[in-house]
Amino acid sequence: MKLLFNLLLAAIGSVIAFSLIVIFILTPLMQWYSENKPPIGSSIDDHFIRIQGIKPADAQVIVRATFYGGGEECSSFFWSASDGKKRQGRKGVFKIKHDFSKTPDRYELRVPYQNYLSSGCDMKLWQIDVSAINAFDTIGFADLRIYSPVDERDKVLHIDSKIEARDCDSYIFFGLGKVWSGALGCDFYFNNKKISKEPEYNAEKVYFDFYQFNDDTVIHYDILAGENYRSEPLDPQTGK
Repeated sequence: MKLLFNLLLAAIGSVIAFSLIVIFILTPLMQWYSENKPPIGSSIDDHFIRIQGIKPADAQVIVRATFYGGGEECSSFFWSASDGKKRQGRKGVFKIKHDFSKTPDRYELRVPYQNYLSSGCDMKLWQIDVSAINAFDTIGFADLRIYSPVDERDKVLHIDSKIEARDCDSYIFFGLGKVWSGALGCDFYFNNKKISKEPEYNAEKVYFDFYQFNDDTVIHYDILAGENYRSEPLDPQTGK
């Protein structure tokens, strides 16, 4: 009986140990994989472009790569937000947070760009969103939306262009719910030419030719703090 009891305790201990391994070791690894890798077996495994640059040391840069797909073999459907109708097609979004940079004042994120198949749908890169967050602005600042041109009015930048969000400064206001809120606004520059007429608190957009992307492509985007940049969280009751 004592031997059976000891074996039972050993079995329980093994289960607990395995559970701890799953929670503390395997789960973060699986999360990293799901956020940074395309579907296993797809044609875009290990193919990516780099988005990199300077950033405030306290900020984290996050990228979302959005793919849309369709085609005769596509077996998925989605509801269109514009007209509420059901349409054949599929949407895939990769949220990428893993930073390959070794220094806190720089970042390097790797973004899949090649087509892949999902549920018979030919998935193509449609949009890349770059955003920074910190303890003060948890919604996101220096938002940059990267598109491929759809008509001749979309001015395409050369892949080696320099994109900057300069003078990212804090703005504090008394808003809805009678609480204080805050955000960081930045001035955008493309190749040293100022694009913003005033600090941008919403997203700026830029166009690149996605068909020119390859495994050596690097998009340079610098996020630069201004004199009134803020890292500390805001007290919603006092505004301090």
